[in-house]
Amino acid sequence: MGYVGPKPAAEVLLGGLKRLEYRGYDSAGIALADDGSIFLQRKAGALRVLEEALAKSPPPVSHMGIGHTRWATHGGVSDHNAHPHTDCSGEIAIVHNGIIENADDLRLELLSQGHILRSETDSELVAHMLEHGKGDLRARLSDVARRCEGAYALLVMDVHQPDRLVAVRRTSPIAIGATESEAFVASGAIALAPWLGECIYLDDGEIADIRPGKIEVFRLEDLQPIAKTLHPIEGDGAMPDAGEHGTFYRKELMEQPIAWRRVMAGRLDELGQVDLSQDGIEENLLRAVQRVVFLAMGSSLHACQMAVERLADVVALPAQAELASEFRDTRNFLEPGTLAVAVSQSGETIDTLAALRHARQLGANVLALVNAPGSTIARESDYVFDLRAGFEISVASTKAFTTQVIALELLTAAFAQARQRPLPPADLQALRAVPTVAEDFLSALRLPKDLIDACAAAPGVIFLGRGQDLSLAREGSLKLKELSYVWSEAFAAGELKHGPLALVDQRVPVIVCATDPRHAVKLRSSLAEATARGAYGVAIGSELGATLQLSLPLKERIGAYLLGALPLQLLAVDVAEARGCPIDQPRNLAKSVTVE
Repeated sequence: MGYVGPKPAAEVLLGGLKRLEYRGYDSAGIALADDGSIFLQRKAGALRVLEEALAKSPPPVSHMGIGHTRWATHGGVSDHNAHPHTDCSGEIAIVHNGIIENADDLRLELLSQGHILRSETDSELVAHMLEHGKGDLRARLSDVARRCEGAYALLVMDVHQPDRLVAVRRTSPIAIGATESEAFVASGAIALAPWLGECIYLDDGEIADIRPGKIEVFRLEDLQPIAKTLHPIEGDGAMPDAGEHGTFYRKELMEQPIAWRRVMAGRLDELGQVDLSQDGIEENLLRAVQRVVFLAMGSSLHACQMAVERLADVVALPAQAELASEFRDTRNFLEPGTLAVAVSQSGETIDTLAALRHARQLGANVLALVNAPGSTIARESDYVFDLRAGFEISVASTKAFTTQVIALELLTAAFAQARQRPLPPADLQALRAVPTVAEDFLSALRLPKDLIDACAAAPGVIFLGRGQDLSLAREGSLKLKELSYVWSEAFAAGELKHGPLALVDQRVPVIVCATDPRHAVKLRSSLAEATARGAYGVAIGSELGATLQLSLPLKERIGAYLLGALPLQLLAVDVAEARGCPIDQPRNLAKSVTVE
């Protein structure tokens, strides 16, 4: 976060950083211009630790500063590794998102020149490299950025160049806005929302000179000016509040029926007809597609795995879900007529963005399915499907995941409709009814204490599924790991006796996802193999003779899948609370993953 203007800079920086806390971090700090020097305060831990330190030792009244919440890559979590970092003179300060991959070589070079390095980070090196630069701050940062390999968003200030910040981007996001008297810059537009209604976004290979009332953007390679377009900033700037739910995770879990209605609004009518033309997705486009490649990570990948099942089943359209981080290294060819679908909650997931760019190079058209229509993935795609899930604060996704499932089901239905293989109207009418059913289901949903205690004390938890339920099992396992730190794994049910059964004893709960009744008989057999070894067996959906049976009020496949996700999400938070874990910001995790 950066600010130049008449307001006390420390207050603005802390206000912006509070709105970025949801991304996950382990330390925080600010640097303020102070009469020819830099005031620096950095603390490991939560932002409130920094605020407490500033309350004890108030910062100077300053009108220019930069701030940062760090997610550790190079160097451990400590005060001296926290950002911002300064040069030897203490007159240049920088903050950095990303990873500088040639940091080892740059470090050796700086040490040989006599620089005193105070941290183990790659980021500090930038401040010292700027010390040796020639020209003004923009020219110096341009030279330094071209020497840095990897991914970065860099924001720099020099106390000898007042009322001016300079930022440069390669991969990691940067949003910038200004009024006549102020200028703001942040890694996410939400941080600017209290003060601005619109902003620009830097694209890769761009550098910005930021002053009150004046933002100039240039190409990094030759410093030629670039015209930028203003984009609206969503939200009114009010701080989100978990309210009676206590945590954002529980709040967002309960908000899912509302989000489901929003994602269907205007896209699915009362007669079961799908219309995605508002998203630029016309039937002639869908008819021309010969293959679909989904690019995603984490929960988004699980939603895509469900979509692969559906496309194969109801459209007979070849599709695969690719782990985005592996896509560039394993695929050097895409068939003509391939549509790449990049799925990301934040629209900034670096692995998915890199896979999107690779798919473009291989000739694919790209559809972005994101919850942030102004994001980088959206801006670099041919078509954008906005999830409309509403802002999601908790690092562990709930409503973004399930709205992705619905969006992909609507896309599947649109493919089927365009190819004269429409889904039965009753199925899509049932989909419209799912939010109402889910509200009643959620209001009554409570998990037994013995299940929560068993999972909380378990050395591990096994999730099983077949077909669409394998992706649901994977999502349930991921949620439990993220929130409760309990080791868990998801397996195709048929694999249980081919190795994983060796892990099963009376201490290991086995949770079977059975929302597709076509697989009930075989899933019952798999669960019986586990319970015969003493496992606490749980079945979600079809009756399988489990120790605990969680029946669902809908039998239609997509409706049952969505409802089946709810007890899995609830289990994760219940177990996490039983173990005393933080809910909204699990250790070591970040909401928007912008490093590879």
